Amino acid sequence: MAMGFAYIATDKDTHFTGALAENAIESESVDMPADWITADIEKCIISEMSFQSDQNLDWELIFWANSDYNETDLDNSKVITRISLAATTADQIAGTAQYIYDNPLAQSIEYVDEDNTSKIHVSLLNRSATGKNAGATGEVVLRMGCTPYFS
Repeated sequence: MAMGFAYIATDKDTHFTGALAENAIESESVDMPADWITADIEKCIISEMSFQSDQNLDWELIFWANSDYNETDLDNSKVITRISLAATTADQIAGTAQYIYDNPLAQSIEYVDEDNTSKIHVSLLNRSATGKNAGATGEVVLRMGCTPYFS
């Protein structure tokens, strides 16, 4: 069973589907590929990233080491990194459909799931004064290019 590079993506119909006011957060735990889960892979290098959105808003992604997310106990709330996505970097094709944001990665992210669930724990924050819509008019998709690593 080959376990090399894979794309891991959120699902527009089940991830980040709620409305988000300015500075509000929604968190998700996104499954790693099935063969990685079977092999108990909990670590990967995220080397590529793309982000698509129905709305042209300023976003922030926060990657967490566990599913405690934004907890008040800083011993449990473990941030790996934050990534900003500016509305000014997003474009549409022929002025229609979704907004496609520039690849925001300045360097690869060494991701470790400390919950040992083979998931990537990530939060989406709306950094715009305009609210994110819920449902079909507020869809977003985060796609990450990942390689498992063993230590």
